[in-house]
Amino acid sequence: MRQLAPIRWVAQACLLCLLCLTLLSPLTVARSFALPLGVSFDTRGNELTTRADDEKFLLRIMPLGASITLGYKSTDGNGYREWIRQQLRSEGWPVQMVGSRRFGKMRDNRNEGHIGFRIDQLSKKAEETIPEKPNLILINAGTNDALQDYQIYSAGLRMGKLVDKLLSSIDGTTIILSTLLPNKKKPEKVEIINEQFRDLVAYHRAKNDRIVLADMSKFITADELVDGIHPDDAGYERMASVWWAAFQTAQSEGMLQNFNYTVSALKEKKLDDNTTDPNLPAYSAPAQPTVTGGQPPFGRVQIWVLVSQIFSVYIGFSTMYM
Repeated sequence: MRQLAPIRWVAQACLLCLLCLTLLSPLTVARSFALPLGVSFDTRGNELTTRADDEKFLLRIMPLGASITLGYKSTDGNGYREWIRQQLRSEGWPVQMVGSRRFGKMRDNRNEGHIGFRIDQLSKKAEETIPEKPNLILINAGTNDALQDYQIYSAGLRMGKLVDKLLSSIDGTTIILSTLLPNKKKPEKVEIINEQFRDLVAYHRAKNDRIVLADMSKFITADELVDGIHPDDAGYERMASVWWAAFQTAQSEGMLQNFNYTVSALKEKKLDDNTTDPNLPAYSAPAQPTVTGGQPPFGRVQIWVLVSQIFSVYIGFSTMYM
């Protein structure tokens, strides 16, 4: 096969060029996450308005994730969803949950919680609810990526694509992205993903996108996991505390947008289970992540993912043409 040596040399040269371009362009991957914020309209053509400090408008909330979002292992099937809804209602916010699924004993039980789904699979399911134009999206996803050991070092990239899709498809929506809960089965994988999520949020916030991090990694403990993965009732309640703190950050920063939807008092009453203050556990949220050194570290992680892929292709070429 000596006559194929020139082909091998050309392939090696091309791969070396790709590697150099990758290393010399550290922002290439990260920049794919940026989206400008433009003028937004609801489905009836009314221009959206930013919330005044004392204005309480309808929150159409999409809880997006896997079994934890669904409320698996909670005694009533509501998980964190009823707790955060009750907290918002006690503060005077009209709330309507949206999603293609119904689960839990709570009346307003729509959601996008899908057992066993990874980030890439949830991205496809989210498309079913995008037409309902939620103005607040709560994302807790990636645990199954960790449990399945599925391309751990590119989890931030996949989540970034999902965030991009939601921001571009629903102008004016606000996203609260949570870190993963502690996990007894794959703790090291969970932390690798969490670091990528923190960096992803930092990058988007530097671009003034409407996104907030809800850091679940410290407040919910391993002792509050029923099976090493899913929270017990107390754990789900503590999750709601973290969501609430992140919501308050979004509110104080003026991120929340009024999509000019309304809900009748009668329908609102039918959706409510409880509107009293749930007295959620006290939670002191850490500061939101910020970009350091001009780019998010997860961008560098993705570069090394690309480097490893290029190296794999190089090995394949070398083996083929030796």
